[in-house]
Amino acid sequence: MVKTVAIIGAGCSGLASIKCCVDEGLEPTCFERTEDIGGLWRFKEVPEENRASIYNSVIINTSKEMMCYSDYPIPEDYPNYMHNSKVLKYFRQYAEHFHLLKYIQFNTTVLKVKKHPDFNTTGQWFVITECNAEQKEHVFDAVMVCAGHHTHPNLPLSSFPGLENFKGQYFHSRDYKNPLPLKDKRVIVVGVGNTGVDLAVETCTVAKQVFLSTRRGTWLLNRVSDDGFPLDIVFFTRFYTAIQTLLPMLASKFLEYKVNSRVNHENFGLKPQHSFISQHPTVSDNLPNCIIAGKVLMKTNVKRFTETDVIFEDGTVEKDIDVVIFATGYHFSFPFFDDSVLKVEKNEIPLYKMVFPPLLEKHTLACIGYIQPIGAIMAVSEMQARWATRVFKGLKKTPSKEGMLTEIMKRKEEMQNRYVKSERHTIQVDYVPYMDEIAEEIDCKPNWMKILLTDPKLAWEVLFGPCSPYQYRITGPVKWKGARHAILTQMDRVIKPTKTRVLKESSDIMGKKVAVIGAGASGLAAIKCCLDEGLEPTCFDRSDDLGGLWRFKENLEDGRASIYKSVIINTSKEMMSYSDFPIPDDYPNYMHNSKIFKYFKTYAEHFQLTKYIHFQTTVCSIKKQPDFASTGQWNVVTEKDGKQETAIFDAILVCSGHHTNAHLPLDSFPGIEKFKGQYMHSREYKNPEDFKGKRVIVIGIGNSGGDIAVELSRTADQVFLSTRRGSWIINRVSDYGYPIDMLALTRFLNTLKHAVPNSVLNMFGEAKLNRRFDHAIYSLKPKHRMFSQHPMVNDDLPNRIIAGTVAVKSNVAKFTETDAIFDDGTVEKNIDAVVFATGYSFGFPFCEELKVQNNKISLYKYAFSPDLEKQTLAVIGLIQPLGAIMPISELQARLATRVFKGHQLLPTASGMKEDIKKKKEEMEKRYVHSQRHTIQVDYMEYMDELAELLGVKPDMTKLFLSDPKLAWHVYFGPCTPYQYRLVGPGKWDQARKTILTQWDRALKPMRTRYTGPAKDSSLLALIFIAAVVLIAVVVYYF
Repeated sequence: MVKTVAIIGAGCSGLASIKCCVDEGLEPTCFERTEDIGGLWRFKEVPEENRASIYNSVIINTSKEMMCYSDYPIPEDYPNYMHNSKVLKYFRQYAEHFHLLKYIQFNTTVLKVKKHPDFNTTGQWFVITECNAEQKEHVFDAVMVCAGHHTHPNLPLSSFPGLENFKGQYFHSRDYKNPLPLKDKRVIVVGVGNTGVDLAVETCTVAKQVFLSTRRGTWLLNRVSDDGFPLDIVFFTRFYTAIQTLLPMLASKFLEYKVNSRVNHENFGLKPQHSFISQHPTVSDNLPNCIIAGKVLMKTNVKRFTETDVIFEDGTVEKDIDVVIFATGYHFSFPFFDDSVLKVEKNEIPLYKMVFPPLLEKHTLACIGYIQPIGAIMAVSEMQARWATRVFKGLKKTPSKEGMLTEIMKRKEEMQNRYVKSERHTIQVDYVPYMDEIAEEIDCKPNWMKILLTDPKLAWEVLFGPCSPYQYRITGPVKWKGARHAILTQMDRVIKPTKTRVLKESSDIMGKKVAVIGAGASGLAAIKCCLDEGLEPTCFDRSDDLGGLWRFKENLEDGRASIYKSVIINTSKEMMSYSDFPIPDDYPNYMHNSKIFKYFKTYAEHFQLTKYIHFQTTVCSIKKQPDFASTGQWNVVTEKDGKQETAIFDAILVCSGHHTNAHLPLDSFPGIEKFKGQYMHSREYKNPEDFKGKRVIVIGIGNSGGDIAVELSRTADQVFLSTRRGSWIINRVSDYGYPIDMLALTRFLNTLKHAVPNSVLNMFGEAKLNRRFDHAIYSLKPKHRMFSQHPMVNDDLPNRIIAGTVAVKSNVAKFTETDAIFDDGTVEKNIDAVVFATGYSFGFPFCEELKVQNNKISLYKYAFSPDLEKQTLAVIGLIQPLGAIMPISELQARLATRVFKGHQLLPTASGMKEDIKKKKEEMEKRYVHSQRHTIQVDYMEYMDELAELLGVKPDMTKLFLSDPKLAWHVYFGPCTPYQYRLVGPGKWDQARKTILTQWDRALKPMRTRYTGPAKDSSLLALIFIAAVVLIAVVVYYF
């Protein structure tokens, strides 16, 4: 079995070969005749014998995303078309990152490679090297030749009669380094390949006149394609390759039209007789400019030379020529091999798939990089090396000698049929087809149809995006886990180095630095929205970590929200997630507080928000700057570790929440001061263990009161749940086991809600709830109708009531030392503890501009104060929705940041006050008067209200016409936050897919036991919704 491998050359192919050997568990030894890596791409001022040589100004013709190694992207700030020094720097980084240098022996020349005497059985090789005049003989199990094909210049002097008499200077392009020696001279460049054109363009900046001589002409490509993108990024796609393969002549005509629309090749003396695909084109950005300026003149082939002049085939003569540069390419050879191993004839070498010599008994020799692709050689060489090392390892088989020779002959015939006969076209390959060909041998060619079924976004990029090397790391051996991300972000890296100037809008004067107060659910969204809008957020949080309300702590902390250990959220994950960051599909629909906290952590890490947060920092005050009326700026005083600091901010986002200040109305409960038992606010409650065997009263029938009563009933002797009004109880789990909010909060039902009278809605809703349990029998029925107060969400309360562990009581009239007397005259004796689940009051002690009276505050859209001269302050999350607060806070923050940027205008102060007044009147008409109902909103109506201002509300008519499937899900399915990322500012390209797969994520965590093939969950849910709607219509009309 092959173990040791000799690698000849440490250029781009050699480095890739070393790494591929290491990846496959082989032991490489690389011999490099020079003192450093880089091969062709290491510029030297003076040409060195038997070493590739480049001129100082060389810029590569393939863009960085197409030329990089497949598991090591080029840094995003590197230019798309790199100078040779950048290419060398990238090779160094690659070699250092993968620890390749230790395998290279520098200043070591390979003199001879010959078969070992027992080659037929072992496949081994003798390798004779020389270093410091000392020769050594080594035995290797395999050899990889990576010596390149730009070493031996092709200088066909016999094709130019009279050259021996020419008194001027002539040399091969390999000897050219810079244009200065050609100043004020008349220069002829022979050859119109990439090098010839580069030299003509560069020398014409100093020469008196440059003539560019060509036998056939050439098709000319610009590195920069339409819209300024790199040419190869645009054209080297699987989609275009398929068109070129199926319709080659049509593709050729299209490309000819495309290049002629930029430069008419006939008018510029460039037009060849062959079609576009019959010869690899030349890449040059500046040749047309030099021709049109007369600095470069196109000429036919040189017929002959005189002592001072040049006569061309068209009979024209150019006199007094000083210098001739032959850009006539290279020929390649393998002087260290006998002809029996590798024989080059007419610059052709017979290799199976351009890699393996077919006549060897053992395929332990591979030629890497002996190709000339329309595209980057680095990625192709790496692919060849990946294949070769797997063949060496015995993991891949090669055909018989006859099979190889047949393939070689077939390829030769294809080359002859396609290309103009030329020594230049013996090793040419088309990038994508050849890469795919080798990838099939390795089993790493991406299966587009399979990817389409599993990852449509990636499939789109693979088919229509650039066929970058990362595609060949998606699957197969030595798969790279970063491949998907590299593909999806490749255009970001393309754009990054050219976007070096920020185009500031006039509105950027305001809203630059933003203070965010609080790092909970609203604060995190606010930070991200600032970043999305190009603002600079600084978040202050008084605790030591993010999460706000949802970070459970065993001990109560002053000035910080607090929850009990068992809290499970009442909104399902699909309805509560941030709009561009879905909650993982294996998370439960109704999450424990620890899962919510973990989600927040993941969100913060994903969008790198934590670095903007100053923990353990309290905001003491925010006050207007003296020039607030003109600047809108704020003076913010903070304190940390007893030390105060002052800073000026352009805008403020208050995200401090409304679950911090406990509302404990003791004066409403006479005798409480004499009560000998324990009493506390629900904010102080952590777990039920302290109440074991006790008789407990829970006062308040909101969500916290219900949760605590149910939990206490499992350890306490008896729990009494006291309520003034009663409440309607909703179960988290709706019909067929679906989350209630995913079925109830739909656009269709919302439309129906506005079309049907409230009395009918209430009747239908109450009947639905009473079918689960009769609220009157369970002593829960309130006097108000169902939609006149937000209901309680609780799955277990009816079970605890029917089991007798919870008894529902009326309001407490008064307390004695040991007893509680209720409004209905009943008495419960020997009460040990009372838990007041009486809600919270909110205030803003740090900001005198935000005035709260009776737990009410006048804010436009619950966010903006109409009394401020400049709208540079917004309160985020000060709402109590019938639905999830997270997406609402996020949408508020999206609106606020666009207001700060000047992209969104708000009404006048009078207009805002009118809207506030209207909202207040609507609240008073609808809700029971209560401190609890001052900041309530209906999820969908409020989200749509904000979305309309922002320009992100889905247009249903347009959607049904353009994307019926999506429209169906948006209108009849749950109104998830992703809907507000389909259009407008902040549009997210994954919104559509996320909406179409939301039911899959909802059902995933429950399908933990296989019960047969899953039904179409989304269709099932929508059918159920339609049934609910039908019942509502029947109730209404009949």
